[in-house]
Amino acid sequence: MAKKQLTEILRNDIEAYIASNKELMFNERDLQVRIATALRDSRHYDDVDMEYAVPLKELTKRKLNIEAGKYPWKNDLSIDVVVRQGKEFAAVELKYATRPVDTNITRFGEEMKTDSLIIKDQAASDIIMYNYWKDVKRIETLRENYPAVEGGIALIITNNTSYWRKPQPESSYRAFSTYEGNTVGGKLEWLGQISNNVTSSHPAFELRGTYPCHWKDTAVKALTAKGREKVPFRYMLTVIK
Repeated sequence: MAKKQLTEILRNDIEAYIASNKELMFNERDLQVRIATALRDSRHYDDVDMEYAVPLKELTKRKLNIEAGKYPWKNDLSIDVVVRQGKEFAAVELKYATRPVDTNITRFGEEMKTDSLIIKDQAASDIIMYNYWKDVKRIETLRENYPAVEGGIALIITNNTSYWRKPQPESSYRAFSTYEGNTVGGKLEWLGQISNNVTSSHPAFELRGTYPCHWKDTAVKALTAKGREKVPFRYMLTVIK
């Protein structure tokens, strides 16, 4: 029997965790810790590290091309989770894009007496979509610059329907949209009239691979807050090789 690739093992472990976890996660850091813990508990890896830093200076020494369309961001990389199996590595990048949920949340064993939001309402879904594909590009970049990196996984979990619904044709973020059934690849850039603030901090870039967008339900039962459309938490996972 052929040996499974590290990215395949990693994908299976992450999806197994998502399918089994029914607890509400409160933020992206919570998701990161839970994923890393699940990967360690699987005993499929020799090392599981969080916040794995790679200085930009190190990447440029390895002839990374810092220019628009190739790799336009001039900051160090900090990978959410990196796993090692023998001499092979794989990276995991995470996004947790939330809207308020309709569920009872206790603090220190008591029900909250106010309607204070513990789960943040994260707007700017277009920027989060951009950053998701930026994560994919970052993993592609690691794959190209480090022979020991087999690839990795980009994962987004959200209870916001805008991530899997098709945008309007005139939407400026259409190239970055993660809607169900979309395929993303090649040159990604904003459409129409976009402010200089957005284009300077979120420049166009190009993906080496082509990636399909497919959404699945998580096991978390919490729905969006009262007065809003009742929506479950769903996830999209992208394998980068």
